[in-house]
Amino acid sequence: MPINNRTIPSLSSLILFEASARLGTLTSAANELCVSPTAVSKQIKQLENFLNTKLFIRKKTGLELTKKGQIYLETVRQTLTVLAEESKKMDDKVSPLPLNLEIGACFSHFWLIPHLDNFRDKYPDIMLNISINNERNMSEVNSDEYDVAFYYSSLKTSYKNNFLLFNERMLLVCSPSFLEKRPECHNLESIWQQPLLGLKDAPDFWENWKTWAAHSAIDYQEPLNEIQMEDQIAVVHAAQNGLGIALAWDWHVEDLIADGSLIALTPPIECKNNAFFLTRTKNANQYSSECFIDWVMELVADQKQVAKT
Repeated sequence: MPINNRTIPSLSSLILFEASARLGTLTSAANELCVSPTAVSKQIKQLENFLNTKLFIRKKTGLELTKKGQIYLETVRQTLTVLAEESKKMDDKVSPLPLNLEIGACFSHFWLIPHLDNFRDKYPDIMLNISINNERNMSEVNSDEYDVAFYYSSLKTSYKNNFLLFNERMLLVCSPSFLEKRPECHNLESIWQQPLLGLKDAPDFWENWKTWAAHSAIDYQEPLNEIQMEDQIAVVHAAQNGLGIALAWDWHVEDLIADGSLIALTPPIECKNNAFFLTRTKNANQYSSECFIDWVMELVADQKQVAKT
C-alpha cells in the first residue's frame, strides 16, 4: 500500500520537536542542533499547523507539552530511534557486506590461509566467502561472481583496479633428505639427470623448466626423470617428501625454507613476463574490498621489508 506523503511532516520538524520537548526551551534545542531559536520556533509552529493541534504550552519558564504533545512525543521518539538504528545498519563500515573472494589454490594454501586469522582479528565484522578458481580470465572485471580476485597474469595487464602483489621469482628447492642423498644436485649442469617435479598441462604463458633454463643461461634438455602433477601445491608437497627437485615461486616456499622443510638450491631468478595480482570488480562492496586489499598489500609490503633485512 503506498504511503500518503501528505500526512507525514518533515523530518527536520520532528527532530526539532523532540529536542525542544527533551530540553524544555527553544533556545536549548537551537544550540544543540546548531540553528537559530527563530528557525526552531518557525518549524514548531509549522508542525503544529500541519497537525492542526498545539504541542506546547509556552510559559516564561520554558515549554510544557500538551496532552496530545506528550502522546505524539512518544511516537516521534520511537520513530526517530528506529530510523536512526536502521540507517546505521545501512552503513557498510558498521555492517559490512560479505566479501566474495575468488582465489587460486596456491594463494589460498601458501599465503592467505596462514595469515587469515590476522585479518579476522583486525576486521571481525567482515565475513569472507572464498571460492577457488585457477582459470578465470583477468579481463573479466565486471563479474557478479566475486568482489576481489587473485590472478597470475602478464605484466602487460592494465586495469585501474589491479594491485600488483608478487613479481615472479622462481627458484629450485628440494628437501634436506633429498640433498643428503644426492649432493650432486647442486651442479646445475647435471640438473636434467636429476629427479624433477613439474606441472602437468600448465598454460603456455606460465614459467616452466624450459623458460627457467633460458633465464638461467642453461641449455634445456628433456628431463630423464620427471614427475608431473596437476597443481603447484602437490609439486611443493612432493619436494618436501624427498621426491625430487621442484621449480617453485619464492612466495610459495619462503616459510618452508625458513622452517627447514625445504632447501633452496638456487637463488630466486626474476622473471619479467608475469606477476601475481589482486583485482576488484566495479560492483564490489567498497568498504569490505578496500579493507581486504589494504590488509593484503600492507602485509606483503611488511614481508618484503623483512626479507631485505
